[in-house]
Amino acid sequence: MVEQISGIYGYIIIVVFAVIFISISFFVSKKFPLEGVDDFVSAGRSIPFALIAASVMVSWVWTTTIMGAAEAGTWYGISGGLNYSWGACVPFFIFIPMVIHLRRIMPKTTTFTEFVKMRYGPKVSGLFFVFGVGVTLYVFMEQGVGLGIAFNTIFGIPYAVGALVPLLIVTAYIARAGLRGSIFNDVIQFFIITIIFVVSVPIIIKTIGLENIYNGLKDVTLNPANPNYNPEALTLTSASGFKYGAVAVVVAMGQVLFDQGYYSKAIAAVNTRSLLKAYLIGTLLAWAPVPILSGNIFGVSLISLGVGEGAGVDSLSQAAPYIMNLVYGTGIGSVLFVLMVFMAGMTTGGNCLAGAQALFTVDFYNNIVNKNPTEKQQIRFGRIITLVIGVVVGIVAVIMEGVSLLRLDIFSGILFAAPTSAFLAGMFWKKTRPSIAVASIFIGLGAGILAWLIIPDEDLNWFVGNMLALFLPAVIIILGSVWPSKYSFDYQILKKYESSHQVNVSEEV
Repeated sequence: MVEQISGIYGYIIIVVFAVIFISISFFVSKKFPLEGVDDFVSAGRSIPFALIAASVMVSWVWTTTIMGAAEAGTWYGISGGLNYSWGACVPFFIFIPMVIHLRRIMPKTTTFTEFVKMRYGPKVSGLFFVFGVGVTLYVFMEQGVGLGIAFNTIFGIPYAVGALVPLLIVTAYIARAGLRGSIFNDVIQFFIITIIFVVSVPIIIKTIGLENIYNGLKDVTLNPANPNYNPEALTLTSASGFKYGAVAVVVAMGQVLFDQGYYSKAIAAVNTRSLLKAYLIGTLLAWAPVPILSGNIFGVSLISLGVGEGAGVDSLSQAAPYIMNLVYGTGIGSVLFVLMVFMAGMTTGGNCLAGAQALFTVDFYNNIVNKNPTEKQQIRFGRIITLVIGVVVGIVAVIMEGVSLLRLDIFSGILFAAPTSAFLAGMFWKKTRPSIAVASIFIGLGAGILAWLIIPDEDLNWFVGNMLALFLPAVIIILGSVWPSKYSFDYQILKKYESSHQVNVSEEV
């Protein structure tokens, strides 16, 4: 079991950083007073690439990136972290050219649902709005679950407190300062996460010893009595690990393509060149090594010690805090680990909440609540709905106590992968009709959930379900779009799109 240290340190972390981040939001609000909705949800489209890169990196460093990748290392051995990494990177290599394309064909868009409304119509846009909000709320909630586990494991702080309070802190500063406040806080959190991670990795390796880790893994592969017995634990090309990596692609696909927070950051970039540099540096160079190291340093180290579920830890989600507590004892190391996870949860949560804020401020309020709003009314509504979302998601995170982060993530792939083909086809293929787009979504979603429920093999149902949810809609889109039809969308109308709020588009360089 993980040895706990005094809960007072955990409460100090929460209180100190609550004061820091909320103070930053007040500073940002005063230093950069809002000039309108675009300033609130897109930071005035004037953020330099370095700030965007740091923000993208830490926004994609979830509590799951550290704790879930560590869990993948316990499941699949040395291939777990690697497969987590490449699987979660692939969607960004679809997102980056797509969002650059979107900025060019629809310069004054703010949300991806505005594009869907113009491309497929208001009813289909409403469906994508549901998926977009669903992704952001799910990911926001998952950060609370991870934080609740971390604070409870290390400090003995009640799970409910560790899950709820950090989400409320994020809610407070996003409601106050919008996207710009989120990015400023992200930069500070970027340095904290990076420093702690870079310092901790070599200390863990030195303390446990590479030879000890290797010998422990040999026992995992050869000894059926080992609680973590896995013949492929030392195989980098593990078939089961690769299968997990393929599912990681599916899981991350919907989480990237329908998280408005990433669109908001891309739109906030000064120009497409800055956008490209920021996202490549933020994902490939800065983010990709984190899950690889987490899977091997935390997860693999845990199983090499003979520790497993029910044999030293209650859940494999505790791999990362267990190793940090083992290496550093009940001192500063454990505090630093929770601080790192705390920063990860806050940054990802802020990205999600800023995305939900944009969707409700720009789309929901205009289309449902007030057809002719002033920008002041939109901003006020955006702040109120942000507070409501934060409280509701925090309560849901408390209810989710005891749920495996990795299993939760895998199931989400089925839910959010189904609409990706319709969205991408709408972006590039003029022959895709709205009816085909909608049919592909529901067929893919239904097939994925059905496979999950009826396939008895628990090592197969999640894989088949995710693959069906992603690829079956693509087949339907292709067949439906090549079928003879007079339908042909004119992309030129997107260039003439005017938002309900003032948008100042910078000159592309």
